[in-house]
Amino acid sequence: MITSKNSAKAIILQDRKILLIKKQYEDGRVHYTLPGGTQEPGETLEEALVREVFEEIGAEIMTKTMTKVYEHSRPSRKQPDITKHKIEFAFLCELKTPYTPRNGLHPDSHQVSVEWIDIDNLKTLTLDPEQLAEVLQQLTIPDNPFYLGRIQ
Repeated sequence: MITSKNSAKAIILQDRKILLIKKQYEDGRVHYTLPGGTQEPGETLEEALVREVFEEIGAEIMTKTMTKVYEHSRPSRKQPDITKHKIEFAFLCELKTPYTPRNGLHPDSHQVSVEWIDIDNLKTLTLDPEQLAEVLQQLTIPDNPFYLGRIQ
């Protein structure tokens, strides 16, 4: 069986560093991912992003523009007979106030920390999804916004 969901992700940059969530699993595996998460019914992607980022890293953000859309699939860690298909919408964001990395009040399961990572070191980390380093190395800002948010 395949499940599918939309996920909004924040690209937060500061001095050639990017803010990532570090997760560690029971078997010792460690990987890093962008803050953000699943869009709930009735939410815009931006509303989901602001909510998820605050829950995970305890920071208020301003979304600037959507810059990447990518898809990936993998077997569920809890239910191996289920394949999870995600469509991730990555937004360039800014922090509203100075920020010291910390877990928010409702971090993801397995989330152990929030860290500023030098962009040049991304390829040395295990990222989720695995191709995230390549996606972030090709970061471009569109001339004209292509995501208009809720228009009704």
